[in-house]
Amino acid sequence: MAVAKSNSSRDLLKQPCNCYRVSSLIQTILDTNQSSNLKDRYALGEQLGWGQFGVIRVCTDKMTGERLACKSIAKDRLVTSDDARSVRLEIEIMTRLSGHPNVVDLKAVYEDEDYVHLVMELCAGGELFHQLEKHGRFSEMEAKVLFRHLMQVVLYCHEIGVVHRDLKPENILLATKASSSPIKLADFGLATYINPGQNLHGTVGSPFYIAPEVLTGGYNQAADVWSAGVILYILLSGMPPFWGKTKSRIFDAVRAADLRFPSNPWDWITESAKELVRGMLCTDPSQRLTAQQVLDHSWMKDDTPCAEEPGQFEEQSCEEWDLDADRHFLPSLWNLQHLALYLIDFLSVAVAILMSWNFLPLYPQCQALHS
Repeated sequence: MAVAKSNSSRDLLKQPCNCYRVSSLIQTILDTNQSSNLKDRYALGEQLGWGQFGVIRVCTDKMTGERLACKSIAKDRLVTSDDARSVRLEIEIMTRLSGHPNVVDLKAVYEDEDYVHLVMELCAGGELFHQLEKHGRFSEMEAKVLFRHLMQVVLYCHEIGVVHRDLKPENILLATKASSSPIKLADFGLATYINPGQNLHGTVGSPFYIAPEVLTGGYNQAADVWSAGVILYILLSGMPPFWGKTKSRIFDAVRAADLRFPSNPWDWITESAKELVRGMLCTDPSQRLTAQQVLDHSWMKDDTPCAEEPGQFEEQSCEEWDLDADRHFLPSLWNLQHLALYLIDFLSVAVAILMSWNFLPLYPQCQALHS
C-alpha cells in the first residue's frame, strides 16, 4: 500500500473513533485502549467483494439485527510502516467524514491477531459501476443528480483538507436499490490530508481516472476534479475519454489528453455538459475548474429536461448500424479491461507476498513478472 509523499510531514489529527482491539494483542496498529472482539458484537456473513488487502463481507449486529458491511484488512499484507500508517489514516479520515449524507458511515473498528475490521453501513444498491454495466449510460438528468451529490462530497473533502485520490464508479455506492437512491462515497484507502498550496507526489489512483499531473509530478486537490470529470464523461457516454489496451497505454492516453466527443452519443448531449467536461479535464491543474466551480456551473444548476435521443428502432443505414454495434461492444470491452487490470493487480499482490516469504528464488519466472 503506497503512501504518496508530501512536501511537509503532517501529524494525524486526533479524532474520536469507536476503535477496539482484542486484549491479547501486544503489537497493534490501532492506537486504542478499548478492548473488544468483533465477533462478540457482529456475525460475519457472505462476501461482497475483495481488494488488494482484504475482503468485504456482510455483517449483522447481534444486538440490533442491523445489517452492515465489514471490510477486513489482512495484517500480513501490511508489510511496511507506511502500510500500517495508511490504514490508520483511512480510519481517521472516514471517522472525520462520517455523518456526511454522501459518505459511507464508519460505525466501529476492531483489531485482532490477523485483521483490522472496519464496520460500515451497508449500501444495498451496490456500486455505481454495476449500474453502468447494466444501463450503458445515464440520461443527462439522471447523471446530473448523481454527479451533483458526488461533487458536494468532493467539495466537503477539499474544504477540510482531504483529497480522495481514487474517485471512480467502483467507489461510489448507491445507498438503496431505489432508482432515486442517494450515492455514498467509499474506500478512502488512498485518501490523505493536504495543506493549502501543498503538492503531493507519488503515482496513486486507478488507470482510467488518474490525472496527468499525478503521472508526471506534483499534484493537489485538482486531481480529484479530473477524476470526477472522467466519471461525468462515462456517465453521459458509457465510455472512458482516454483509452488503451494496457495500463501503460491508458497512462499514455491520459498524458496526451486528446479529449474527443464522438457523434454517437455526444451529438445528443447538450453543449453545456460538454463545456463542463472540458473544464474538468483541462490538463493545466491551475486552470481546471475547482469543485465549487463545478457545482456553480450552469449545467449543474439547470434542471430543464433535455431533448431525448432518436428512438433506437428508427430506420438506420448500414453505417449507422455499425456505429450502434460499436457502441454496444465497446462498454463490454471496457468491462473486460477493468477485469484484466484487476487480475494484473491480483497477480502483483500474490507475487509480492511470495517474495516476502522468500519463495520466489525457486521460481525465476515469477521474479521476472514482479520486476
